[in-house]
Amino acid sequence: MSFRLLNGFVIFGLFFVLTQLFLYSWTGSLYTPGEGYRLDGLFWGLDNKISFVPRMAVVYLYIYYPWIFMSMLFFTFFGYGHGLKLGITLFIVGVLSTVVYIAFPVSTHWWRRDLLANRLTDNFWAETMYRYYERDTSFNCFPSLHAAISTVVACSWFGFWKTRKTPLRLSAALASIVIAAGTVVSTLFVKQHYIADEIAGMALGVAVICMVYRFLPIFRSV
Repeated sequence: MSFRLLNGFVIFGLFFVLTQLFLYSWTGSLYTPGEGYRLDGLFWGLDNKISFVPRMAVVYLYIYYPWIFMSMLFFTFFGYGHGLKLGITLFIVGVLSTVVYIAFPVSTHWWRRDLLANRLTDNFWAETMYRYYERDTSFNCFPSLHAAISTVVACSWFGFWKTRKTPLRLSAALASIVIAAGTVVSTLFVKQHYIADEIAGMALGVAVICMVYRFLPIFRSV
């Protein structure tokens, strides 16, 4: 029972409550909409050539969030050392992202402004994203937490499978990789992030989880 309490404290207490509910909301309110940096000039302007595809909200909202939450629950109760490493990794990712959000406020305000001014009518998924825009900050973009968190969770499932190579664990690892890839793509098509945000998010996730697994060998998984 003790490992479950520790895993739960790190995953849900430190990461989810502290970095996501508190720090994420705080950094998102530091700047006024219209301020901040825009990164759509990178990659030869490719960001602005990516169309708004409302149906990608299915992945962005209704696949990503349930999968991440279920994975966090699973690793809390059954992940043992993997659960602790997942929690530590997510917490570090959350803290480092917070620092970047304060020092380098990237925003997608300009895309949102144009999309909300030219709403698609009779489109359920577009309306879903419009409502999401209205309650979610346009800041906290670089690095993308959707990219970072989905990458970390995919790596965790892969590490869990390597510990004991069963078909069920392999299925979960493969599913998580597919969901992570779909999540990264979806953020671009719902105009929530720039390409640079996604690259930074994935790189951050991989770098931190590799460091945690490398330098915390005391937490052996079973």
